[in-house]
Amino acid sequence: MPNVSTRLKLLSILLITTILCAGCEVPDLTEFTAQSAEMTRGIRTGVKDTEKVIKTASDRNDLFSDKVRAQLRQSLKDYREALKPTGEALDALDAYLEALNALAQANKKSAENSKAVVNAVSGLVTAASGLTFAGPALNVAAGLLTLAEQFRTTRDFKKRVNLAAQIVEGGYNEKVDANGKTIFVKACTGDAEARITGEADTIKSLVAKAMVGMSEDQLKELQPLSPHDRRKKLQAFGRIGADKVEQIVAAENVIASFSCGVIDLIKFNVKDLKQINLSVSITMFDNAREKNRTVLGFYNALESTDRAIQHELETILNYKTLTAFVRELEATKPDPDSILVGKISLKHHVDDLFAADAQLRNDVTLAMSQCGPGCGNMQKFLEFDLCDTCRKPFAAIVDGISKPQFDTSNGHIEAVLDERAAKLYEQNTKYVEELKRITPAHSVVISELKSISEKQEKLDQLLDASASALDTWATSHANLRVAVNTRKPLGVAQLASKVREIWSIINPSQTN
Repeated sequence: MPNVSTRLKLLSILLITTILCAGCEVPDLTEFTAQSAEMTRGIRTGVKDTEKVIKTASDRNDLFSDKVRAQLRQSLKDYREALKPTGEALDALDAYLEALNALAQANKKSAENSKAVVNAVSGLVTAASGLTFAGPALNVAAGLLTLAEQFRTTRDFKKRVNLAAQIVEGGYNEKVDANGKTIFVKACTGDAEARITGEADTIKSLVAKAMVGMSEDQLKELQPLSPHDRRKKLQAFGRIGADKVEQIVAAENVIASFSCGVIDLIKFNVKDLKQINLSVSITMFDNAREKNRTVLGFYNALESTDRAIQHELETILNYKTLTAFVRELEATKPDPDSILVGKISLKHHVDDLFAADAQLRNDVTLAMSQCGPGCGNMQKFLEFDLCDTCRKPFAAIVDGISKPQFDTSNGHIEAVLDERAAKLYEQNTKYVEELKRITPAHSVVISELKSISEKQEKLDQLLDASASALDTWATSHANLRVAVNTRKPLGVAQLASKVREIWSIINPSQTN
């Protein structure tokens, strides 16, 4: 597009003219500028911290395989491709605000400060034109350049005001609400991001296919070119036909149709960074866990088995304690219901033991068979399937077991239980020692996994908060136009709240 720099300069002048010709004093922008600077500083911190995490992970040959580290290096490349223009756009936003604030402080008359704003806004548009959505350069800011052309030709002051605001905030559509009132709704909302990302992917795919098989010299020649010039060069190389160019232009037109402003484009790029972060997080966590599967599996198996041993030991102890309690009840001759309740509880403990240890069940059954008449119906007691509705037949079995038979039977049972408990104590001692040996290595692995999870969760929250803060910033900027025209102070409470949210994630201990 010819004379872009000239039109950008004209655009910047018209934006300042919009502010200066509003017929009122420029409001105090000090707090707005300060909060905006804290916002962009927080966003930079978040995206740079994410880059560091990916870079560190890609170097961890002790934790990840060569294949995984190759995946992480590709993710790092994708991330950096999106990070650079995002940083440049944030820098340009800072410069725009600083120059605008200086102009306000100079009581709107300073030629030097006016020129600074002109340069800053030009830089903002230029930076937004470089946003990539984590891939080959796309003309995602084509709509902003189109606005420059409209600025050049229009002579309508009101239209200039709206176009100036649209550069930063994005465009608005007129709609009629349920009451028949005309309202203005932001165009770059709803499915805009998904549609823009989809069209961007279409462009990336077409360009990527066209570049397959190109020589290194040709690829180097394409590297510094703008999306438009790159297309022309691909055509000159015979790598892309007119039909594909039409598809790319159609995709760019869809992107432009949403009238997204600079803030929208930055926000979309931040969300693209978030998606890369999420993908990296899953890759890192899953592969770190797989790399340490032996340690984790061995520890978990030891811990699970030892818990089962301890549970069985506890149940054996409870059975013996409850048996003594039932004997005491029988000796003191309480009411039969109390004894029945005690024996029902004893039966639950037996069932628990038999369910956990089949060998123990066989040993107790063998002991009962060798006991003969001296144990009476105790074998039936042990084999009965206890249920909520079968208390009466179970009570009949209990009543058929005399006290001597009950005591004799439990003498045999407790002998089996004591023998089993001795083996369980021995096994438990071995497992406890083995757990002590492996615990340091297991703790290192768990700490590593926890660190990966916590870092990625924090960065995910930070990128979410950053995107939300950019939305709020756009609203505050819209209020700036209202403040200029109504001579009212510019409120920044919402923006300040979002800034605190960002920094509370970065430095939670330092946030009041």
